[in-house]
Amino acid sequence: MYFQRHLSEVLLHFKDKILFISGPRQSGKTSLIRHDLLPDLELNMDIAQDRIIFKKFPETLLNWYDENYTEKHSKSKKPLVFIDEIHKVKNWRNILKGCFDKTSQKLRFVASGSSAFHLRKQDQGDSLAGRAIWLNLFPLSFREYIRNRAPEINLEKAWKGKSPLLEAIKSYFPHQKKLRKLWEEYSQFGSFPENLDNRDPIFLKQWLIDYQSALLDRDLKDLHVGKDVERVWNVYELLLESIGSTYSLRSISETLNISPNTAQKDLLALKQVLWGFEIPVCVLSKAKQIRKEKKFYPIDFCFNDYSSEKNSGSRFENQVACLLYRGLYSEIGGRLAPLQLGFYRDYQKREVDFVIRDKSNIFSALECKMKQKHASDAYPALQTVNAKENLVILEEEGIFEKNREMWSVSIELFAPCLE
Repeated sequence: MYFQRHLSEVLLHFKDKILFISGPRQSGKTSLIRHDLLPDLELNMDIAQDRIIFKKFPETLLNWYDENYTEKHSKSKKPLVFIDEIHKVKNWRNILKGCFDKTSQKLRFVASGSSAFHLRKQDQGDSLAGRAIWLNLFPLSFREYIRNRAPEINLEKAWKGKSPLLEAIKSYFPHQKKLRKLWEEYSQFGSFPENLDNRDPIFLKQWLIDYQSALLDRDLKDLHVGKDVERVWNVYELLLESIGSTYSLRSISETLNISPNTAQKDLLALKQVLWGFEIPVCVLSKAKQIRKEKKFYPIDFCFNDYSSEKNSGSRFENQVACLLYRGLYSEIGGRLAPLQLGFYRDYQKREVDFVIRDKSNIFSALECKMKQKHASDAYPALQTVNAKENLVILEEEGIFEKNREMWSVSIELFAPCLE
């Protein structure tokens, strides 16, 4: 089954640029390009013969064009060249830049890569500024899953962090039972398209083993020649054990008997191959900023199954973290991002799981819980954050109620709000 993706809506806006679509392995990049852009020539850099053709660009490409297209045809439609896994070729930036400069009047280009292009050490070369558009495709969001599995549900405009969230949540209440059923599927099988298509627990278990083995045995070695894969795997397991809590490089280094600098480099490598992400502790005043602490989350909550029970609080927090990070990526990603996603902690070590803020305001504060707590002082930290909206996101089904200055909302009503 092909899942329609929200990224499809923007692809055709950049016809005269080189499109780079990056994202985690098996998130659907190749399917998206083949289905929506219909490439005329496809090269896969995992295949030796295709790598030879690419390294001889633009000569090989111009020969292909002359054999298959006439000048009359090129005026009506420029053929599209798709280069898959382009990051696996050394010096690919300079090759593609030279080819684009010589052939852009005749051809269009799209390329994909499963690793973060801008982090890869072998990617030294031209920045491609002015020639390229860089887009990220994450695994399926819950909103995309709804769009494909229950198109009869009318989805409101996706929430982007600053606008009030409660109005969007209220619009989904009539569909709560259907949304709950879809959420239970999504929660059980994770957000990778293949798993959501199969919806088979045995397949998922084997997929997780194979996927993470491929990441460490193949992608990690591609990106970081000489890395000790076993050591990086141990760092990964320690990070998964600490989901929901801040991690300590010193503690990791002492446990594994390595230097903090080595642990830091291993963490960076994991962020590259797993597309894991961190969120920092944040308060409004820099003068009150307590020491920089971070929490680590893998890009999909199904990876959390290695270290916790499927209905655990840490897995649920990972689910909400993925929804927020991926859904708000256009607002929080990059150096000029208008918003920041973080967590709040005061001097009494009272903590709020997630806050969304800019330089002067906290727009939303969100606490994740498996079940509702009805005591008036159940969420003391949430009452002190001074956010415009205070929300308790619950794994418990069918909750939408107000308690003092905060709203308690079930996850099936919150998740559709985020792209």
